[in-house]
Amino acid sequence: MNKILVTGATSFLGYHVVKKLNERGLRPFALVPSQSEPSDVLKRLDVEVIAGDLDNIESLQSACTGMDTVLHLSFLVSVGGGAEERMRQSNVIGTHNLVQAASQAKVARVVVTSSVLAVGVNREKYPLDESADWDQHRFSFPYAEIRREAEQAALAMASQELSVITVCPSFTLGPDDYAGAPANKLIKAIIAGKLPIKVQVGFGCLDVRDFADGMLRIAEHGRSGQRYILNGHNVMIDDFLEQAARIAGTKPPSCTLPVWLANLLVAAIELLSKLRGKPSPITRSVLQIINRYAWYDATLAQTELGWQPRPLVDTLTDTIAWLRLQ
Repeated sequence: MNKILVTGATSFLGYHVVKKLNERGLRPFALVPSQSEPSDVLKRLDVEVIAGDLDNIESLQSACTGMDTVLHLSFLVSVGGGAEERMRQSNVIGTHNLVQAASQAKVARVVVTSSVLAVGVNREKYPLDESADWDQHRFSFPYAEIRREAEQAALAMASQELSVITVCPSFTLGPDDYAGAPANKLIKAIIAGKLPIKVQVGFGCLDVRDFADGMLRIAEHGRSGQRYILNGHNVMIDDFLEQAARIAGTKPPSCTLPVWLANLLVAAIELLSKLRGKPSPITRSVLQIINRYAWYDATLAQTELGWQPRPLVDTLTDTIAWLRLQ
């Protein structure tokens, strides 16, 4: 990798990927929407800003010209209602446009960020790998389905001239979060003692610094047409919250929200949002994850790429220390 274009450089994941590139002595190009000013986040990094929009093929072609590698980390996340079309435009069509532009500009390699939710969520207590059967483990949640659609479309565009690889990170947390990652918001609530209840779920978690390391390993040595899971540790919510609370010196929530009550509360939020003429900030589809296991097996990345995640206690310690300084 010499000339690298990064999308989503101001996101939590994108920031750490660029930071990792900088640590290697590389100065990537950061794609910034043409009608916006570069954010303060980019000022913390060594990048060259280049204008381009995911809905404009010509601008993407111009941005990709002369690049040998494109790292795609720009995607829209929403658990609320009414966002499906915006997510599809950004995540599916935007990704397709970028890969197409990269192909036309003779870029050698594109790595697209997907999500482990695009792999599936298990009903049994064992981790899924890259070959998991989607029909069996399907997570019928619009965000997950759209991320999978984007991933599959990107991989289908791989050719002899263009290597396309996808990376599926799990629930990502860590320090240096200027975007407000959901996992870090959960940790912040634990620090403040403002997490009164929990839901029963198992999930995989990942240090964002390990994600960045894995992303670059995949860009350098990953196989075209392959997806790679990056997951550090599979935990139950109780274990995760107890570890975080112990490090933070607070108490974890002791009350578990029953599924029926969670559905009732979210249904009430949906109804109230509808009466107000606004999209609901959350929908009942996300509650399908309760009593399931979003656990994943990262053996492929470990054996093929030499990737290794750090201990969860180190991630939690560093994350809590950083959040307390904000």
